[in-house]
Amino acid sequence: MVERQPSKLNVASSSLVSRSIFKSKLSGNLEAFIVQDIKPKGDILLFKKSIWIVAILIGILTFTSVVFAESLDLAKDYYIHNLNDKAKELFINILYDSKENDATKAEALYWLGQISFQEGRYSIALNDWRKLIKKYPQTTSAKEISDRLKQLNEIISKPPKDNLASVVAKSYLNNGDFWSKSDEAFMIDASGLPKVEMAIEWYDRTINEFPKSEAAEIAYQKKLFALLGWKDPGEDGGTYGLKADFGNYMPQVLATFAEFENNFPDSPYLQAFRYQIAQAYWDNKDWENTKLWLQKIIDAAKGEETFYTQTAKARLDKVEF
Repeated sequence: MVERQPSKLNVASSSLVSRSIFKSKLSGNLEAFIVQDIKPKGDILLFKKSIWIVAILIGILTFTSVVFAESLDLAKDYYIHNLNDKAKELFINILYDSKENDATKAEALYWLGQISFQEGRYSIALNDWRKLIKKYPQTTSAKEISDRLKQLNEIISKPPKDNLASVVAKSYLNNGDFWSKSDEAFMIDASGLPKVEMAIEWYDRTINEFPKSEAAEIAYQKKLFALLGWKDPGEDGGTYGLKADFGNYMPQVLATFAEFENNFPDSPYLQAFRYQIAQAYWDNKDWENTKLWLQKIIDAAKGEETFYTQTAKARLDKVEF
């Protein structure tokens, strides 16, 4: 930000000197001050030089901000395209750049934790997120992760395999692992539990807390799959969702699909779920609704021939009344 703080000019007297101070805040605590004496008789050239210097400083500030923003965006793109090592290097560089602002450093820490968590290095991920909350508590990234840290602590299904600072400690653990044949997984007996409802509760939480996000789109898909149901393998395997109780779950399927379609009208998965709904009606011998949903697939394609329109047309020819 550039501020100009001019002193008052006495226009009645040509002998008085006015002073203009230009302050250009570059980044961090670095400040540049240009002070020029401007006599009413006019050292115009000197004043113009001052203006040019300020303009240069503004340009440096703008260029620096753009570079930092591009570095953060580049790191995110590396992560999205599974180039995690490059992404981590850029995020760490941002974190230790003295000229970077707190919000950007906080976001870098957030993504470093995200990558480590995805790679199964849970202790490092949680440490990064705790550091984020402690050092940059007022940032958006810190506020987002702080309320969910307890949840993240609980969803770890296996003990961490993080790099240990002590080589001796690591050797002790390796010696123990030689004798232990455990798969090191926390097992939960889910028999008799309302699996569909428990799954939906978490998908709904994702949808509500992260609306219109990529996570919400995935949550809608997973919720629909849960509602459509499944059958556990084996003779004694349980049946869940729509496959167990069509009358109870079909209204939930339709309501969830309507929300999904409304929030993500361009999702490439809509046609596939339309067909799943049509197929569910077919399995239940509800021919009218089967036809209705097969026609929805054809209409949604707007004349374009696709895998699902071809399949829908073929199925329509077989619908029984």
